[in-house]
Amino acid sequence: MSGLLLLAHPGWAQDPGAGQPAASSPPADPKVAAEKAEDEAMLRLLGEGAQLMRSGQPRQAIETYDKIIATYEARYQDSKEKLYCANGMAETLAYMMLAASQKQAAKALAPTWAVAYFMKGYALVELRDTASAKAALEKARDLSPYNPHFLNELANIYKGEKNWPLALETYQAAKEHVAAFALPQLKDKDETAALHGIAFVYSETGKLDEAETIYKQCLEKNPQDTYAQSELNYIAQQRAKQAQVR
Repeated sequence: MSGLLLLAHPGWAQDPGAGQPAASSPPADPKVAAEKAEDEAMLRLLGEGAQLMRSGQPRQAIETYDKIIATYEARYQDSKEKLYCANGMAETLAYMMLAASQKQAAKALAPTWAVAYFMKGYALVELRDTASAKAALEKARDLSPYNPHFLNELANIYKGEKNWPLALETYQAAKEHVAAFALPQLKDKDETAALHGIAFVYSETGKLDEAETIYKQCLEKNPQDTYAQSELNYIAQQRAKQAQVR
């Protein structure tokens, strides 16, 4: 997994509604000011959790992420709106359009809450607690359903469970949303991960032609894609075995 890369991007945790000139802002509301201070504290906790992960302390990192999760769950427990976590205006608008199509009132928050769930899932995978990791990643997906990085990591869990239909659906969703919503430094990685995942599911479900086509596309884009080349070799071996049976 590559969850720690999320923390390398300076814009991922910005409030989508931030950026208004201070001179035109109304006097600070005490509740708004308190929530802003709390948001800044939660952002610092994300950084602390990432540092704990880098130093090989996933259990302690999970404790940090749980503090963030508990903070936002408490804040929004009585919310009547559908809550999303968005990275920037394009994702915010997409979620508002999604909610409108479902006739739901909705609100887009900064990504911190969803990232905390994602990073918790990352830590739980490190601890080989796959069931708990899946639950955390599904929470991240629910808050940020168009985030391709979250979708790919969740699809990896489904792939490990050999839940081929759900893995394929989730990888395809990740691929669909890469162009519009991937973080700039993760775009190529997320697209490749989605393509690898889709092709792997095709291969495992007997659709060797479809898998081969995707792996060749990956190699055209990146001739150094050793994974795609290895999988093409596997497909060739499978075809040879099938030919012997016939």
